[in-house]
Amino acid sequence: MKKTHLLTALLMFCMAAGAAHAENFARQTIQATLPAYVDIKAEEGTLQKNIDPQTGNLLEAFNSEFTISSNDNLDLYLKAETIADGGVVMPGFFQKGENVYLILGHKTMRPSSVAIEDIRSGSAIPINNPNAIAYPVTGVNLSGKFNTLPTFDTAKNQYQFNIDQGVTTAKTTISPNVDSTTYSFDDRAGVYEAFIILTDTTT
Repeated sequence: MKKTHLLTALLMFCMAAGAAHAENFARQTIQATLPAYVDIKAEEGTLQKNIDPQTGNLLEAFNSEFTISSNDNLDLYLKAETIADGGVVMPGFFQKGENVYLILGHKTMRPSSVAIEDIRSGSAIPINNPNAIAYPVTGVNLSGKFNTLPTFDTAKNQYQFNIDQGVTTAKTTISPNVDSTTYSFDDRAGVYEAFIILTDTTT
């Protein structure tokens, strides 16, 4: 009987001791914010090719390439600019039929805005567009982390596509085959240029 009382008392003491030493703690949360980041890099600053003066064809195709490094889902826009007389910036891409074209303008003897608009009309006559020459875009190809293929927006004269986090490469190929409605001996000898731009901001 004494053993039973002693055991009961011991159990009550242990329970009381346990209650007296209940867990006591505090918790602190550690957080760090990673902002969205994108880096768009042109693989080459200037691409230089030659034009056959008899035909207007390029001797080689242009391959414009950008590398995009991003840690977020992102819409990107590929556009082109052609500079007209007076420094007027005009869309360099346009669509005629099923094909997209890029207009190159003379670097020092700038084509007029009217000449560029003649090409963009889709019914160009070479004599009406001196110092501006158009070549078809044969593809905008993506590799890496992308979600949608490039599509051309005719209202904004630009390509659009969506990428995911990671590294993506966008390669635009310009065919060497000239649009014959944009080339003649009315096009002055010299350097012809356009600017291809990849951006995360739409026009």
